[in-house]
Amino acid sequence: MSHNIVVDPFSETPLDLDDIQDEKENGMDIAEEITDELPYAVPLTPEEVRWFYKDGVDKRWVEFCGYDSLRIENAWRLCQGQDANQTNENSTSYERVVVKGGMYDVELDNMRCVSIYWPGEEWEILRATWFYDASWIPLEIEHSKVIEENHLRLFGKKQSSGSTPEEIVPSHSYKVLHTVHFPEFHVDWHAINDVALYSEYTPSKLMRSVTSKLGFTKTSGYRLKRGYKVSSTMDDKPHDIDHLVFVVHGIGQKRDTGKIIRNTASFRDCVDWCKQKYFSNSSHRVEFFPVEWRSSLKLDGDIVDAITPYSVMSIRHLLNTSAMDILYYTSPLYGGEVRAGLQRELNRLYFMFISRHPGWSGKVSVLAHSLGCVIVYDIVTGWMGPDTRPPSPAAPDVLLVTDGLKFTIENLFCLGSPLSVFLALRTRTPANPGDIMPPGLCKKFFNIFHWSDPVAYRMEPLLVRNYSKVEPVLILPYGGVDNPDQPLSLGNVESIPTSDNEEKDDKEADSPTDTPNRTVEKGSWSLWGLVRAGWNAKEGASPTPDANIIRPDEELAQRLDYVLRAGGLGRNYLYTVTAHTAYWSNYDVAYFVLTRLFPNLET
Repeated sequence: MSHNIVVDPFSETPLDLDDIQDEKENGMDIAEEITDELPYAVPLTPEEVRWFYKDGVDKRWVEFCGYDSLRIENAWRLCQGQDANQTNENSTSYERVVVKGGMYDVELDNMRCVSIYWPGEEWEILRATWFYDASWIPLEIEHSKVIEENHLRLFGKKQSSGSTPEEIVPSHSYKVLHTVHFPEFHVDWHAINDVALYSEYTPSKLMRSVTSKLGFTKTSGYRLKRGYKVSSTMDDKPHDIDHLVFVVHGIGQKRDTGKIIRNTASFRDCVDWCKQKYFSNSSHRVEFFPVEWRSSLKLDGDIVDAITPYSVMSIRHLLNTSAMDILYYTSPLYGGEVRAGLQRELNRLYFMFISRHPGWSGKVSVLAHSLGCVIVYDIVTGWMGPDTRPPSPAAPDVLLVTDGLKFTIENLFCLGSPLSVFLALRTRTPANPGDIMPPGLCKKFFNIFHWSDPVAYRMEPLLVRNYSKVEPVLILPYGGVDNPDQPLSLGNVESIPTSDNEEKDDKEADSPTDTPNRTVEKGSWSLWGLVRAGWNAKEGASPTPDANIIRPDEELAQRLDYVLRAGGLGRNYLYTVTAHTAYWSNYDVAYFVLTRLFPNLET
């Protein structure tokens, strides 16, 4: 069967005359039928357009808030006006728009959203005018632009018409008034507010032709919507920042300088999810700043790589870019350089933020991981190494340096921290806890670890030896769900929200092989004792199951050690390897940190 092909005057794409003929039974031209009998379309307002950015973690389009979207759209329209009026001698002046509560700049000249405070993070942005119905996923900008141009040509108001726009009831005739073809799909207009997208890889065109001739309705395709589902308003904006959290990485950053940015983004998403789900009415706002201190340090000038035997280069390269950081830091030659590098970066971020937020009076906390906990501790306390440490450890104030950090740490969160073992190897048993935890370190200290993390150590027994017989405080499941009558078993799988913000059901997977050895020495702290007795331990409860273990004068003013509930992998040794890096995507940790940053949330 042959077809007569013409070029669509609106889009300059081929059209099938046989299909058009079916729609011209009364002899009236299609364009005349559209414009004479249907109300007209007008250009979208800034409120109807919505700007998106492509998330760097999930690689999906995420909408800007209404406040950001309106400001970006207005800047974009200003640029378009300049483009239309500029001469060959002049170039367009693109305005940078600060978005996401002051954390990112939108660069309209290259359609990117870039981080202000740390390098290396940038997202693609999109001006969205057409969307898939129901899902509201935006069409790509080049497709939307062609569809929008055709839509306005088809349904634009005639100069002689005095009618006004109005809400249209969808047509059920499904006559094809106009078609635009793209390489992977084509778009059909059935009415002014009935536009559908059909894939070219399905027999939709043939089926449409057959069903149209038989009087059936359309059988496939995706309904398209013009303009976003929610209009942008200037009131739709984030709250002011009232708490900064600097996120400090540990070892391994030399090999992957973007890891701390990705880990911080993952943790930020977990915290945002918890806040939206459980405290959506709260006006508090926390921002997490990744602190990448490793890449700026030269240290040995690659001499370690030069002395590495070629035969084991691959595995040694892995060690040189990860575990070597511990040797560098313990070296009297390079330890000071590492501390100075992290201190400079922390102060740089703080002063950069203050310069953009004059008069800011919020709080600052630090969330450090692994070796990062040790370096932060040493910066604040003024540890200078074994040869240069002040001679009087009995006076905690001597340990504090005045030219260190230019801010006070409200909370110090240590994740998977080896800090206590570093301190244990530097000094004998302290005369009082203040020698180890000086008052100037921070207002509150939280040592958070997973029971199978091979790098993490407890802090409390270092201060008071008998705390080794007291289980760490159990971090409750996110949301504060707790049932002491039915404690979690080792086989329980941790609940993790899915992508559509739903929680997975906990699944029981108990088995005898998941149970660690319960044979322990009397009075000693053990893995099984931690897990078994820690389930029912609650923050704020008495830290002593036996009043004779900790004397009243020894009891710590606040608990320091906090342990995560066990997952469903039991004694699986592979999980021991991954447990050290699992904190960034753990919703229990995110909820715990959020509610310690803002203690009034749970009240």
